[in-house]
Amino acid sequence: MQVCAIIAEYNPFHAGHAAQIAEIRRRLPDCAVIALMSGNYVQRGAPALWDKYARAAFAVQADGPDLVVELPITAALSSAEGFAHGGVSLAAALGCVTHLSFGCETGTENSLTQLAAHLRSDAFAELLRTELSSGTSYALAAIRAAHRLCPQHTSLLESPNDLLAVQYCRFMQQLAPEMIPLAVRRHGAAHDGIPQDGIPSASYIRTQFQAGSIDPALALLPEAYRSAARTARRHDWSDMEPAVLPYLRRLSAEQLRLLPGVSEGLEFRFVQACQNAGSLEQLWSAVRSRRHPLSRVRRLTLCAYLGVTQQLTAIPPAFVTVLALNARGRLVLREMKTTCALPVIVRPTAARALTGDAARLWSLTLGADDLYHFPAPAGADWSATPFYTSPE
Repeated sequence: MQVCAIIAEYNPFHAGHAAQIAEIRRRLPDCAVIALMSGNYVQRGAPALWDKYARAAFAVQADGPDLVVELPITAALSSAEGFAHGGVSLAAALGCVTHLSFGCETGTENSLTQLAAHLRSDAFAELLRTELSSGTSYALAAIRAAHRLCPQHTSLLESPNDLLAVQYCRFMQQLAPEMIPLAVRRHGAAHDGIPQDGIPSASYIRTQFQAGSIDPALALLPEAYRSAARTARRHDWSDMEPAVLPYLRRLSAEQLRLLPGVSEGLEFRFVQACQNAGSLEQLWSAVRSRRHPLSRVRRLTLCAYLGVTQQLTAIPPAFVTVLALNARGRLVLREMKTTCALPVIVRPTAARALTGDAARLWSLTLGADDLYHFPAPAGADWSATPFYTSPE
């Protein structure tokens, strides 16, 4: 059986995601689709709109992926490079993935893999170090370094989905060279844009919910899960803000230095901002800079609050948590139990057998999820079970 993986957030699952999966199934008719989905926190540095089990169930209900497993929290709260590395590492560990699909604005498999090969070279690493030493942001430094080596494809680093696609190809070449890239051209709204051609962006849908425009927001979702989405508890930074800033004020520069992505004195600016800010928006405004964009500062905030350290981030995926599946997904899951290099957690109680780094990552995820669900009682992950839809 061919198995195509997608590294995703589904925050929330919408028509653009459905179009990608439809294109995968058109090009690979007998293929099963696995989504490696961020859990309760997402890469732009925010709590997910709905919890991970709900989002996974909604995606499967909307004729989306056949199987949804959780992307490790350490990857979900990383830069584009770390996000891609964690996702490809997990896909490779499953042992059954034949293809990896991703959306892109302009790239093709050929152009993306060519640029990815340059990004893996020693020459690129040296050029990147030179650019970064001048105080340039990582994104701009990467573009300038890539332009010196591969000017015809440099534009692929300027669009968010193309950038991620290049990183996916880079780590596929390194970690899973037998895996086949499958690029799908994005249609509809831009990354943060309003709906176009009947396809909204996920951020636009979230903005509608946050503004209280519930019915217009629901109308942008697949009909299959609108009713369930109406009553599902929604999350955003406002739920966590009263606890986060007071906690951050207790942290020292030495403690912040242990967090991923902290360098060049960022910890001192963050500590000072925490002491003066009366809100998270004020904190982020004081810390962000050309070198440290808002998404990075928000991820740092979450990592500090949740206890995501550099040491934990360096641990590769250590287990697979199943969130939702259908009948075809059950067949893939059965195959994974013989091909997967990692423990597969279907019922969370099985996680009690984890040891070492796997136990540390499970504990991190459990604690972070408890904070996400507050003020609900702690321990929700222990009683959660995957959503399953059987054939009619």
